Amino acid sequence: MKNTEYNTELKNITKNAGFGGFGIVFTNVMGFVNNAIITRVLGAELYGLFVLATNIITFIGYIAQLGFSSTLVRYVSFFTGKQEFGKAKGTILYGLRLLFFFSIFLGVVSFLLSPLISQTIFHRTELTSLLRILTIALPFMGATVIFLAALVGLKLIKHYVISINIINPVAFLIAILAIFLLGYSLTSLIWAWILVAVIVSIFSFYFLNKEYFINQRKVEPIIEKKELWSFARPMYLNGFVNNAIKVAPVLIIGYFMPDNEVGIFNISFKVALLVSFSLLAFRQIFAPSVSALFARGEIQLIEELNKTITKWIFTISLIVFFNIVLFAEPILNVFGAEFIIGTNILLILALGELISSGMGLAGNILEMSGRPKVELVNSVVTLFLLLVLNYFMIPAFGITGAAISYSVTIVLVSLIRVIELFVFEKIHPFKFSYLKPVVAGVVAFAIVFWLKNLVIVSMYWEMVVGAIIFIVLFISFVWILKLDSEDKYILQTVMGKFINKKKKEN
Repeated sequence: MKNTEYNTELKNITKNAGFGGFGIVFTNVMGFVNNAIITRVLGAELYGLFVLATNIITFIGYIAQLGFSSTLVRYVSFFTGKQEFGKAKGTILYGLRLLFFFSIFLGVVSFLLSPLISQTIFHRTELTSLLRILTIALPFMGATVIFLAALVGLKLIKHYVISINIINPVAFLIAILAIFLLGYSLTSLIWAWILVAVIVSIFSFYFLNKEYFINQRKVEPIIEKKELWSFARPMYLNGFVNNAIKVAPVLIIGYFMPDNEVGIFNISFKVALLVSFSLLAFRQIFAPSVSALFARGEIQLIEELNKTITKWIFTISLIVFFNIVLFAEPILNVFGAEFIIGTNILLILALGELISSGMGLAGNILEMSGRPKVELVNSVVTLFLLLVLNYFMIPAFGITGAAISYSVTIVLVSLIRVIELFVFEKIHPFKFSYLKPVVAGVVAFAIVFWLKNLVIVSMYWEMVVGAIIFIVLFISFVWILKLDSEDKYILQTVMGKFINKKKKEN
């Protein structure tokens, strides 16, 4: 085993990433349910219009962030790690005031420009009223960005998860069911979306106030504007571009294709993102941990943690990927038979997410090492490549072209980040034991694929039973191939936490 400091950091990251992982899985499961209800009631066309409207307002919300999401994560954790509590508090308060009022300004501008956006750009008159209603959510979205970034920077991952990963989808489900009972309409669904944005903002503030502000009442806030803006300026474009990448495929498809194509692509995209949920879970807690380790000059420790964590990210991603490949059609059929035509799109997107996840957290490490300009260039290249590929691929191949464009882009840029990290810090995420989960996954996949074709049952039974068999076989083969010492330590940490919890309950 590695030294005590390594074990301590790995334990903390694993525990907090466990919270994050649970939250992301819960969010995706609830998102699966929520989207299935919406698509079953509205159909692909109206669902596509809803997706387009909410993605446009989300895109505008990214403009309002001013780079302060990543800035707060870095500097709140950095100042707290150096015990400069006044600066940490000042950073949160300054970011909150800035984003809240700038979001109000953008909301007014967006309200006035809604006809231009709807009719001139997307050629959909019906979008205007939806966008004008959605602008109400912008100030709450801006405040929530600060509350959530502060929770992550303070390593209050549990409260972050409850706010965004549990309260958010549960509140949306309740709102959807209420609308369904009262009489479903697209406009009422938009109002439900706004209501949930307000609820999440209130709860995230409540947790931050309870766990932080109340204990810091006597601390005088100190605002390091120059230092914050020196990081935030390049991170503004970086963060905006990174977030724009998430909504760009849907917006570009909305420009070229009809609403039903938008809906079909969006469902496939959301399912494919399940492959990389482990990457998102570790990213939430690894970023502030890396920032604190860089502040202490612990480069070797960062490399060791990166290799171990990346292997776990890749292993979990493999499990999800193989199950999606095996059961793509029944998964999409849950949303309605018209979504099954997105099977190939789902497989292309899932493959891209798998390869990208396998390259680990290089982007986060570059960012937290104090190289925001490098990440800015990476993000600009990503968006540029995505736009260019989509511009040529969508008219030629439709939403399949959009899927290829997205997957090629994220894989290529992930590889660039890995190379850059090695050049700057001599850190890479790979280890020989990567081959163990690959071998286990391929063998388990072959067995389940053979059984799937041998036994004829309903598609849903096939999916549920087949997924369980695959997971059992995968874990068994990984165990046979033997775990690394770090893997055993992580499992002991997780199991130890579970056992202690059971003891308390008894």
